Amino acid sequence: MLRPIKPGSTIAVIAPAFPPDAQKLAQGIHYLKDLGYHIIEGQSLTASEKYFAGSDALRADEINRCFADAQVDAVFCARGGWGTLRYLDKLDYQTIRQNPKALVGYSDITTLQLAIWQKAQVPSVSGPMVAVEMGSGILPFTEQHFWGQIQNDAPEYTFQFDCHSEVEVWHKGTARGALVGGCLSMVAHQLGTPYMPDVTGSILFLEDVGEAPYKIDRYLAQLYQAGIFERINGLVLGQFIDCEDDTPSRAHVTVRDILQDYFGRVSFPVVFNFPYGHGMRKFSMPVGVKAELAADACVLTVENPFFH
Repeated sequence: MLRPIKPGSTIAVIAPAFPPDAQKLAQGIHYLKDLGYHIIEGQSLTASEKYFAGSDALRADEINRCFADAQVDAVFCARGGWGTLRYLDKLDYQTIRQNPKALVGYSDITTLQLAIWQKAQVPSVSGPMVAVEMGSGILPFTEQHFWGQIQNDAPEYTFQFDCHSEVEVWHKGTARGALVGGCLSMVAHQLGTPYMPDVTGSILFLEDVGEAPYKIDRYLAQLYQAGIFERINGLVLGQFIDCEDDTPSRAHVTVRDILQDYFGRVSFPVVFNFPYGHGMRKFSMPVGVKAELAADACVLTVENPFFH
């Protein structure tokens, strides 16, 4: 179980991938301080090398130190981007396993969360970031379903999602298993490495942003050929934002078309357009925790990784 995060807890804010916008970062840190949290600002927040927030060694060492530091209760990422896959071999997974605490973020942070679950069996939270949602006026829905899980005193968190005007149920049924997933392109890139978790019996969740339909097709084909979809118990398809193609010969094909190619006739429960992804309005998804997807009832129930 993860270390509890309550007002008064200490949160380390870091930039494991790209550098954050300075103004949004300041606003996000102010937001957390207003909620009563103590903040430790990582070196990566102001570091720079190539297009990264510091060197691979700096960013990896910072993560290791955050988990080793007994004063730090949780690690919140400022933003995503690209670059965490470069240094997965530099992380101290034994220290992470011995000091379980929440790593919060999404997008490229998916890579870290999957690796930490695979190597250390420590869950994390795919949720809002400090220099993105928290630094831009976080929406009430996002806030509710992030802090509602973080500060939950019950053993489970239940989310009744909207199947009337938002989420589509593509295949009914009930699935149980560990929640595993995140940004589709990052999941696909992790395949074939020692840092990709075994998805057997899991509920897979996927989303992406700014990828043309043919690229989404490419990532899904890779997962399909790797046998991923034969091993999962259920699937949550989140938001696929700005995933269009302006090329005239391809503009008529939508992401929805591609997704239905792969998941329109499967035997496990599937929901589409679940409120999770790169949009400002998002339900936070805990990575590695046990969950139940009741597609017929439009309910996702997740185990509380902070419950003690």
